[in-house]
Amino acid sequence: MNTIREIIILDFLARAAVITVANGYNTGIGANVIRARKKIDPDELPGTVVIPGTEKSEAKYGQNACKMTMRVEGIVDFGTSDPSVISEQILGDLKKCFLSPANQLTSPVSGWSRSPDYIDSIVYTEGGTQEYPDEGQVTVGAFATFEVGYTTKLNDPCAQ
Repeated sequence: MNTIREIIILDFLARAAVITVANGYNTGIGANVIRARKKIDPDELPGTVVIPGTEKSEAKYGQNACKMTMRVEGIVDFGTSDPSVISEQILGDLKKCFLSPANQLTSPVSGWSRSPDYIDSIVYTEGGTQEYPDEGQVTVGAFATFEVGYTTKLNDPCAQ
C-alpha cells in the first residue's frame, strides 16, 4: 500500500506529463518525466525531473500535518533560441502546471483532476535558472520548488 506521500509523488509525476505545447504550454518538457535522477541522457530531452524532498510534520488533533518539498526541473535543447528566454518559459510552465487548482474537469490543462485529492496546499517557494549554458552547450533548464501540504493519520502514513 502506498503512503500518502508516495501518492502525491505519483500525482506530481503524472501531472508533469501534461506540459506540452499541444496543451497550451510554451515548452514540451512533459515529453519525458523522470523521477529523482541527476543525470539525464540527451535522448530524454525535452524532459522533466521530479525530485521529492524532505518533509516536516506537526501532530494536530490525531493527525500529522505534513509539508514536503517537491523540486521539479525542466530541461530542453534550446537550439538557436536565447537560453534565457527558454529558461523563463520553462519556469512559467512549471508554475502554471503545478499551481493550477484542482477541479472536476477532465482536461489536464484546466487544472489537476486528482481523485481522491490528497493534497491540501501547494505553494511555490523558489525557482529559476541556476546556471546558463557555456559556449558549446546546447541545453538549458529551470527549476521550481513547491511546498506541498497534506495530512495523514497520526500513526498511519497510508491513511488520512
